[in-house]
Amino acid sequence: MSQQILVLGLGHGGLVAALKLREAGFAVTVAEQKSRGTVGWPWYDDIRADLFAACGLPMPPRDCYTNKGKRLFISPDEQNSLRVPSARPMEEISIDRRALLRHLVGLCEAAGVVIRWETKATDLLVENDRVCGAVCGGETVRADLVIDASGLFSPFRAQVPKQFHVQAQPGKTDVMTAWRAFYKWTPGTAAPDPDRNIYIKHQSSVGLSWCNLNDRGEVDVFVGRIGGLTEEEKDAAVAALHKNHAFFSSEVLREGLWGFISLRGPLGMLVADGYCAVGDSAFMTMPMMGSGMECAMQAGSRLAQHIVEHGVTDCSAANLWGWQVWYYRTFGARYVFVDLVKRWVLNIDVDLLNWLFGCGAVTNEDMGLVSTDPDNPNKLTVGKILKKVAIVLKKPAVIRQTAVWMLRAARAKKTALSIPESYDKPKVDAWLRRYDAILGKLAAKGK
Repeated sequence: MSQQILVLGLGHGGLVAALKLREAGFAVTVAEQKSRGTVGWPWYDDIRADLFAACGLPMPPRDCYTNKGKRLFISPDEQNSLRVPSARPMEEISIDRRALLRHLVGLCEAAGVVIRWETKATDLLVENDRVCGAVCGGETVRADLVIDASGLFSPFRAQVPKQFHVQAQPGKTDVMTAWRAFYKWTPGTAAPDPDRNIYIKHQSSVGLSWCNLNDRGEVDVFVGRIGGLTEEEKDAAVAALHKNHAFFSSEVLREGLWGFISLRGPLGMLVADGYCAVGDSAFMTMPMMGSGMECAMQAGSRLAQHIVEHGVTDCSAANLWGWQVWYYRTFGARYVFVDLVKRWVLNIDVDLLNWLFGCGAVTNEDMGLVSTDPDNPNKLTVGKILKKVAIVLKKPAVIRQTAVWMLRAARAKKTALSIPESYDKPKVDAWLRRYDAILGKLAAKGK
């Protein structure tokens, strides 16, 4: 067995891997550049409640999460909307991100994981084309495996030996610039139904905004744009949201924070000799909305399981490859498809998107297909499909644009699923070229 594990960053996936590997007897160190209690966004995000059981973890304290609210997607012209059916009570939860990190840190420290706070990792230690540690806080820390959980703009991907073809940085259309703040609910105003209003291509932008009322009496305001967001654009979006929502007061509860969110399919190469990437470092996020905690935590758990069950003593790319194959077949291929669908939504003409919202081709009933309820009764039948086809045929431009992007999406998913079963370097490199040609070219063109 590999004995020394070094995790760079306090990402959710890295912490779960650290915990599971420590429980299996490995010596695990986590290097985090920030101080205790300051890591993570100070807000709530959504995950499935059964995630913890899937990862073999205890649930966080009950005061860390609430039931997830209902969602309404609103067209760019704000004339039509589509409602997503609510999940079963507590099937999906909205969890405090910092509280979740405290929970995972507590589990890790109780198990004996060493967390070095205020310790910035600067460089990978590479010998004979193999990662064998990192420089942390000015000190060389050797390790049999370095797990990169340092985030979307990880500096370490670029330091991995070039022969593994690990993508250094995301493309310009792979990242959403975002601003989020919390305001006080205006007393005496009615609560909205549903409580989550998400504006697609808000103000004809390449992005989205929302104005939500959470069950803690806070107005959650978000503005996100792919390709960049200026202060002026943010102010205009917030002003528009304020005008449309009576419950949105001007009293700030938590000042707005700026950040970057990954909105793309996963990193093509997740592993190298002595190295692997998890979480945002590996672009393990939902390409439509950006949440990545679920797949990152499951990926971290599965990474530890793979090492332990296969008795991995040499953490080479070949010996870690089975974990990457698992990820692509469990999450990756599906998220690559979603990535291309996202690019279709963001590239389609605003007038056509408005028409799609209101023409009846997509209904509230159809939105049940994206819910997590396995017993959802709203299934597409042949009759329903034919009715939708008849509506869409009235707009040839929709057919042309949709056909092009859906073919791209299907091809992208097929390519992701064709990942080689075993680590044959020429075959892996050939697969990686095909994969990167799809996402890389679109990102480079700004699509």
